[in-house]
Amino acid sequence: MKILFIILSFYMILLSDIKFTETKYLSALDIDMSKYGTMNFKNNILSLKYTKPTQEIITYYEDKLVLENDNSEITEYSYKEYPQIEYFGLLLKSIVSNQYENLENMFTMEIKENKRTLTAKSSVSGTIDYLEVLHKNKKLSSIIFYMTNKDRITIETTN
Repeated sequence: MKILFIILSFYMILLSDIKFTETKYLSALDIDMSKYGTMNFKNNILSLKYTKPTQEIITYYEDKLVLENDNSEITEYSYKEYPQIEYFGLLLKSIVSNQYENLENMFTMEIKENKRTLTAKSSVSGTIDYLEVLHKNKKLSSIIFYMTNKDRITIETTN
């Protein structure tokens, strides 16, 4: 019975919307920019719905990325043409679903208590230097991307 409860709890987390704040630090300008929204991952589709300061939706499908802006204009990017988008989507999907084995070809991993550090291997090191994934009470708390150009992206869950 306890195992059933754990499995159901895990799926409820995966099927529910995760509220988050995304803050981008742009090193060249020395400024922070924040967005707010919800994240949903089901049927291997990750959707990021931003609500502030503008409304937009980013959806990672199995073969493409779809962007919908606040004017309902839709732009599609094929992973064949833009493999870096596929890598970023795989990275986010793997972290949200706690399936880090999907990332072993791209990152070396170190785990210390509630923090997992993923250091980029040569295949992705041109963009991402490393990232940190923090958990609180076994739930995803934040993801911090440290880019090679000294920019930083921080995604913090708020629920």
